[in-house]
Amino acid sequence: MQPYLRVEHQLLRDGAAFSSVHEKMVYLLLQSYAGRDGLAFPSHQTLADAVPCGKTTVKNCLQTLVEKGWIEKVERFDRHGGQTSNGYRIRAGSPGASGQVPGHETTSGETPVASKEKWVKKPSLKKEPPSPGVKEIITHFEREIGRVTPSIRRQLERLLKETSPAVLHHAIEQATAANIRNFNYIQVIIDSLKQRNLLTQEQIDRHEQHRRASSRKRTSRRTDRGRLPNWVERERRQQQQAEAEQKQRFEETVPDQGELALLLAELI
Repeated sequence: MQPYLRVEHQLLRDGAAFSSVHEKMVYLLLQSYAGRDGLAFPSHQTLADAVPCGKTTVKNCLQTLVEKGWIEKVERFDRHGGQTSNGYRIRAGSPGASGQVPGHETTSGETPVASKEKWVKKPSLKKEPPSPGVKEIITHFEREIGRVTPSIRRQLERLLKETSPAVLHHAIEQATAANIRNFNYIQVIIDSLKQRNLLTQEQIDRHEQHRRASSRKRTSRRTDRGRLPNWVERERRQQQQAEAEQKQRFEETVPDQGELALLLAELI
C-alpha cells in the first residue's frame, strides 16, 4: 500500500461532481483501499468509521457512485462458491483514475479540449451558494441522520424559510434522541412546533422546561397515590398486634407434649 493517495485538484475542488461530502469521501477512501487492479473491498463499517457517518449513508453513497459510473460493483465468492462481501473497482474513466470524466476517454488517453473547457467553465454555471443557515442545517442533518438528497435539501430550505434554524436543529436532535433517523419523523416534529407557534430557541427552551416540570409533577402525584393514608396504616398495625396477642393466648391454652402424655396416662 502506498503511503499517500494522489488526488487531482480538479476532483477536490469541483463541488458539482458529487452529491454530498460523504459521497466524495467514500470515493476517495475506495481509491485509498484499491490495489493495482483498482479493486477495493473495505467493509461498510470500515468506510463509515473513516468518513465518519452511518452505514446506511455509506450504502447510499456506494449505490449513487455505481449509478454515476464512478465505480463498478464486483461480486466476490469464497472457494466453496458462496458469496462474500462485494468489492468495488474504480472505473478507468473516473477523474481519480485517469483525469477524465466517465464516457469522455480518447484513443490517446488525453482529455479532449472541449472537456477541459467544460471543467473550466463549470464553476461559473454553478448555482448561488446556500446561505450559512442552510449550510449548518445540512451539515447537522448529514452528521446525525444521513445523506441529504436534492429533494431533502429543497424541503429543508423551504422549512427554514417557514420556521427558523432553531426549529430544524431541535427537530434533528429529537429524531436522533429517539433513534428514528427519518426525514418524515423530522417533518412531524416541525409541524408540531409550528402548530404550537414555537419558532425561536427561547420559545422551544421554555416549552421544554414546562414539559419537564409537568412530567415531574405527574410522577410525584402517581407516587403519592401509591401511599396509604396514615389512619389505614395505623389500623393495619393494630390489627397485626391483636392477631399476635390472640395467637399467643391460644398457644398458652393448648397443652404441650408432656402435658398430653400425662393426660393419656391418667385416662389409661
